[in-house]
Amino acid sequence: MNPSLISAWGLVAVIGLTLAGCEAAEESAQKLTEKAEQAVQELAREAVSDTVNAFNEQIDQVQQSANELLGKPKDEAAEDQPERDAEAPRAESGEGVET
Repeated sequence: MNPSLISAWGLVAVIGLTLAGCEAAEESAQKLTEKAEQAVQELAREAVSDTVNAFNEQIDQVQQSANELLGKPKDEAAEDQPERDAEAPRAESGEGVET
């Protein structure tokens, strides 16, 4: 065989291996990107849930203070609580934060 033909085939083989390696690296980077996106979405869900819970606690405290100022008995004030809880949005409902 001619040495230039052997060199050409060797070059083709090296190019093929390089392209296969690039494709594997691209797939790996894509998987890493997807995992990072999922992690960010989960962190966002947790942050929103924590914020909503803290906000609800503050509303409960303000409502309790208002009831005390108005002189409402605690039994009557407790009856108002389930109504507000039913109206509160749930952060754990499975609805994600779109990015």
